[in-house]
Amino acid sequence: MEELYETLGKAKCQELWQKRMSLWEIQGLDKSKSMKSTQVSGAVLEGIAKDFIREFLPAGFGVKSGLVFDTETKEMSPQIDGIIYSGVPLLEFTDVVVVEKEQVKAILEIKSYVYTPTIFGAKLALDFKRKKEFLPSKASYILFAFELSSGSTNYEIIEKLKEICDIYAIVLRYESKTERERGKEEKTYNFDNSVSWLIKWLRNLS
Repeated sequence: MEELYETLGKAKCQELWQKRMSLWEIQGLDKSKSMKSTQVSGAVLEGIAKDFIREFLPAGFGVKSGLVFDTETKEMSPQIDGIIYSGVPLLEFTDVVVVEKEQVKAILEIKSYVYTPTIFGAKLALDFKRKKEFLPSKASYILFAFELSSGSTNYEIIEKLKEICDIYAIVLRYESKTERERGKEEKTYNFDNSVSWLIKWLRNLS
């Protein structure tokens, strides 16, 4: 990994984490507890993630949540957290688009956190299987998570993530006891340089 992207990736992870913590702090002040809705919090975090991705997209590409329409099968995708697409959408609203399958460069699955049951369970793999049908052959399925917490080793996690998605980007990893005993700090930004790789991938989209 080039030093430039390593440095940029770590700095952006710290920025992303601070934004996530700011949301938590505001939620703590909310006496009505209305913002504690998973749906609302999830929407805010999706917005933070998409703003980050948008920052590195070349001209001619966009990222919004929405739906993908397959013109061959005449089928519409499930709702997607984020779609990286080229050109002009079929339909575009403030925060949502409907695009043709051929326009899709990547589908994003955005998570507040992932942990052992998420990574090694069946749900993520099933989501990927459902949505992969709406990816063109050279497009990517991206898992973006703000936090990773698991007792499994980094090697085990990385191997499993490679099975689930094409690209993963983990902002912060709470290291397992095993990794800490090997000298790792409790928290690691830019897990496996994954956010750095995502930045590089985004900047080189064509």
